[in-house]
Amino acid sequence: FDNLSCEILNPDYALFTQSADGATFQPNSHSDVNPDHLSYFKFAGRTMSLALYHKQLLNVYFTRSFYKHILGIPVSYRDVESIDPEYASNLQWLLDNEIDSLDLALTFSVETDVFGVTQLIELKPNGSSLLVTDSNKTEYVQLVTEMRMTQAIGPQIRAFTDGFYEVIPHHLISLFNEYELELLMSGLPDIDVDDWEKNTEYTG
Repeated sequence: FDNLSCEILNPDYALFTQSADGATFQPNSHSDVNPDHLSYFKFAGRTMSLALYHKQLLNVYFTRSFYKHILGIPVSYRDVESIDPEYASNLQWLLDNEIDSLDLALTFSVETDVFGVTQLIELKPNGSSLLVTDSNKTEYVQLVTEMRMTQAIGPQIRAFTDGFYEVIPHHLISLFNEYELELLMSGLPDIDVDDWEKNTEYTG
């Protein structure tokens, strides 16, 4: 299972990309450069679910948002930090400050780059004509978060979870939260020495 999981992360397949922390992975929004990418995602989901079923730890860690996707838990703007810390900081600033008096010209739309071609994506109907204000900025932050963290990789998520649920049904895996799922699938990424000392009994 460990060898398979490492191979699934092979950049040559363009299935997963490293997050900003350099240690976790999430689905690549441009994985469709590989025409069979959705079949591979379904295989990846089935493989990792089988590893979990057989209690085999994997040497791979995903972003917190991807564990949420597996569990069916909605993402929040705080999850953006693992993918794009600067963008997450901008969203936090938007929420923390009054913007009506500023000329931000921010609308319910975002531009995205797809292989050098800029595309405008509306977050809601006529979003490019709707300005973001103090009264609707919370909605904007949630919508832009869902677009970047969920909709941009929607087909990949669905294919992965289809394979995953074939082995472990959603109603069983949803008993856990994203932190518990990471622990079940991959164990602890780092040893907390202080916690180790606090919970160790010395005898003799």
